[in-house]
Amino acid sequence: MSIELTVIPQSDAIDLASGKLYADACTHCGLCLESCPTYTLWGQEPDSPRGRIVQIEDAIATGGSVSAEMVSHIDSCLGCMACVSACPENVEYDELIMRARVAVRAQRELTVAQRLGRGLRSQTRARSGRVRALLGTRSVPRFAAAQGATRGRVGLLLGCTQRAAYPGIHMATLGVLAAEGYEVIAPTLPECCGALDFHDGDHVQGAARAQATIDAFAAVGGVDHVVVSAGACGAALKRYGRLLNSAQARAFSALVIDVHELLSSEPQRAPLGALSLRVAYHDACQLRHGQGVAEAPRELLRRIPGLRLLELSPEAGACCGGVGTYARTQPQAASSLGNRQAQAIIDTGAQVVVSGDHACLGQLSGALKDLNHPLPAHHPLELLWSSVQAGQA
Repeated sequence: MSIELTVIPQSDAIDLASGKLYADACTHCGLCLESCPTYTLWGQEPDSPRGRIVQIEDAIATGGSVSAEMVSHIDSCLGCMACVSACPENVEYDELIMRARVAVRAQRELTVAQRLGRGLRSQTRARSGRVRALLGTRSVPRFAAAQGATRGRVGLLLGCTQRAAYPGIHMATLGVLAAEGYEVIAPTLPECCGALDFHDGDHVQGAARAQATIDAFAAVGGVDHVVVSAGACGAALKRYGRLLNSAQARAFSALVIDVHELLSSEPQRAPLGALSLRVAYHDACQLRHGQGVAEAPRELLRRIPGLRLLELSPEAGACCGGVGTYARTQPQAASSLGNRQAQAIIDTGAQVVVSGDHACLGQLSGALKDLNHPLPAHHPLELLWSSVQAGQA
């Protein structure tokens, strides 16, 4: 069976053929291989970044007709972007894989099971109001006043899953930002930033949610920054300019900053109390590789008196398997990656694991339980807020 890859009519920006520029930049040196989670799991060339690029090049060269086998290799890619960080030629694999996913989604013939699975993912994708009602979680305040001299006025993205299932991260973020002198506005809208849609290859729905996000923050009024505490959401917001290709979207993306970036850029103002903890730090892929934010969270954690920061072994790999909808679409691979990462955490002797994305926290918590070694899993801002509260006391 062959599948025709053609342009989605609504957007020339996602034409697979336009990805030739990105594919041609690859010299096939292989330095990406050991950074790729699926290659390190299976050792198969087609499931490596280099292998996927070759397949996409072949599809472009043959007019866009690809096999179902190639589609399976595209689907098995986590989109973790570890290969982007490892590439000496700065190949924009993220742009290439996005074009491939959008084109595949638009044209491939779906089996009944695939259609049902996609429908289920669409229905269960978190919507803050419904999930919050189900879980009984508390609402996140829409405003926090700056304490002391004001450093600026920022908007905070609440998003969907994190707002509903991990409100404590937002409460901690509001608390720390206010203690550091920021006035924080947290608009109720949007319900979703579109990051999951873009990851699934649904560019049309993702673009609609991206525009809704831009409009929601425009309605708030002038802010110095749009602050995000979820790695994947932040990576999506920073790419709105490229994804939507409008002056408004580019101006919005220029305002977006990860909360760790913002806080680490200024001297610590609030006194910090001691936390005597051994803490293992797990890099969220979309924070480290998607946004290039690696040192800032570590620097904030090192500020906390008594906290001992532990690094995972290189053998742990680049990803826990929790990115996007991967755990639902590729459950066996996600489980293997999660267990590998969980074992690396256990080996550090940590008492707590931290990560800058709620998807990673959920994935790691489940994997640690599977290995009969449950540990508390927290966002760095939650530990920083605990230290701020201890310092205030």
